[in-house]
Amino acid sequence: MAKVIVADENEGRRNLLASSLEREGFDITRASTLRQAEGTALATMPEVVLLEGDWSTGDVIDASQRLMSDPEFAFKCRIVVLSRNVTDDFLLNAAKAGIAEVMSKPIDMPTLVEQIGKHTRKQFVPPPAEVDSGIGGGGTFDVGMMMGDGKWALPMLKGLVNPEKINTDFINEIMQQLGEEGIEIDEEIDLSMMSSMLRIALNRLVGEASEISAQPESKDGDGSDAGKSSIPSFKQMSKGKNTLGGGAKPSNKLKQSSSMENILQKQADNIEDEIIEIMDSILEEEPDLIAIHEDEFKVKIDPQVLKMTKLTTEILHDLMWSLGRPGAVSDLTLMTQIEDAAKLTREVLDSLPELEEEE
Repeated sequence: MAKVIVADENEGRRNLLASSLEREGFDITRASTLRQAEGTALATMPEVVLLEGDWSTGDVIDASQRLMSDPEFAFKCRIVVLSRNVTDDFLLNAAKAGIAEVMSKPIDMPTLVEQIGKHTRKQFVPPPAEVDSGIGGGGTFDVGMMMGDGKWALPMLKGLVNPEKINTDFINEIMQQLGEEGIEIDEEIDLSMMSSMLRIALNRLVGEASEISAQPESKDGDGSDAGKSSIPSFKQMSKGKNTLGGGAKPSNKLKQSSSMENILQKQADNIEDEIIEIMDSILEEEPDLIAIHEDEFKVKIDPQVLKMTKLTTEILHDLMWSLGRPGAVSDLTLMTQIEDAAKLTREVLDSLPELEEEE
């Protein structure tokens, strides 16, 4: 069940949104202030934080920036804002703050439910505005583009068609795969020539991908040159050397398109595995414990004060836990505050060190 925080200082509006989303199967937590929404979001890491755009105290853009500055939150969660202000400046600031979507009021509830569902499933949703991230040339590509658009693969392909990736070893592996599939291959093929030819061909295709996709396919059946590619033929590039198949009629077993798809798919799978491995190592990394202040600036705490603090927090946690039982409190706003207080006191207890028992 996807977790969603509904944050709005207007109680009636907040309860209406929360109840509607609860009926759709979402796990809803209510927040009446931006500060409460921030604390709850960082503590629970919900799939979506649904924020009202207008607040009498606080600013939704500033709150979103603070939330998105947390790496774990930015990786796991999305922020959706409901606002009457949909000017270009507001949308641009929202995009810079990391807000995933700004929905204009008045809100159509079925549309809201549909969009929240997309965000909880981490589907692509157009951002509020186009923002230049300033990232480029680092071997990455924009995964935010729709997979149905072929442009998403171009940056990846550009990084593959280079001498480090396409060389004699790469061609030799392809030849071995073709042989395993039963395709006849001329053993005297110049592997260096083949790698150069493949790089030139792929670079030409990548460079003209947008023009090729815009041009309709030729359906002429009269044998004209209208639909032929301008890429040099195997025979022209070999300059008299033996070509693939030795100039013989291509075998019916040769499936060029499927072979290229398999090669690109294999490369994509390898890249995906590398990304997953790197992200796992980053998320599992535990930072070293550091001291912000020197010893001379540290304040010593009396063990009895620490003991009293822990005892008080335990009592408060038990009280909040008891009040949070179903039916104990009828006011929904108070119930939400009790739930948050119980979670926060639990966090405090977990952070306090264990006290040594006196002998």
